Amino acid sequence: MDIKSLRYFLAVVQEGNITQAAKKLCIAQPPLSRQIRLLEEELGVTLFLRGKKKIRLTEEGRFLKQQAEEIIELMEKTQEQLGRLGSSVHGLVSVAAVESFGIGLLSEMVEAFHREYPRVHFQIWCGNSDEVRDKLERGLADVGIVRAPVYMEQCEQIFLRSEPWVAAMSRNHPLAGEAGDEVRLERLGGETLMVPVRASLQEEINHWFNEIAQEREILCYYNSSASMLPMVERGMGIAICPGSARYFTGGEGIVYKTIVEPRKESRLYMVKRRYQMLPQAAGAFWDFVSSTFLPA
Repeated sequence: MDIKSLRYFLAVVQEGNITQAAKKLCIAQPPLSRQIRLLEEELGVTLFLRGKKKIRLTEEGRFLKQQAEEIIELMEKTQEQLGRLGSSVHGLVSVAAVESFGIGLLSEMVEAFHREYPRVHFQIWCGNSDEVRDKLERGLADVGIVRAPVYMEQCEQIFLRSEPWVAAMSRNHPLAGEAGDEVRLERLGGETLMVPVRASLQEEINHWFNEIAQEREILCYYNSSASMLPMVERGMGIAICPGSARYFTGGEGIVYKTIVEPRKESRLYMVKRRYQMLPQAAGAFWDFVSSTFLPA
């Protein structure tokens, strides 16, 4: 199994058809079919279920697709960084960030850094904090932006900022019409709620309600603010989310109120693997953020 066979495999996956994949790769169909068959023989598994017009991945094929994408991404990133070593500060910085943070402070950090180092480019991936940590551990990201609580024993960290937890609700909800931009936690106890899917955040939010002896009704657990907010706008429930979630909407149909009594804060950190020697561009970005964006 080599990079070429993995690229051929991914081309077939993307096209769903060996004939179309062969055209995309500018090779004849028989050699491509032979390459796929040799790959299956080498691995001892069936990667595709062949249909008359379209082929589908087996469970083993889906696993190889995920691994192949990460292997090729890591290889390309390694080649890019090695080609830049020893020259002036330029190259690629790979950042994995929690989704709601990605449009907020991260954009300010990238903009300010790019003014100082215009030859540095960025690759930005968004997910939840557990997924960000996984990207770091696999070497698929140079630095990460995570939201506490998250296991960070193997990471070096820089505290960036805190932001309030807010309740996002439809503009037509009765609570939205009340004066002020705050809502007491106890007022949310009888509402239908949407909360983050991360287990550690679920535990934290449950603890808030347990402290004030309030029941809570959970409609859904969300992994993406962008997919959850349309449900909020339709009046299906109130979402508990970090304040930066407001970046995902213009706010015309959604009202955000800061949760108080007690007020709850979410802490954000920039992290990298402990004892990791960052590539030149990524190291410059880490140092720049450390000296420019830390709280006073």
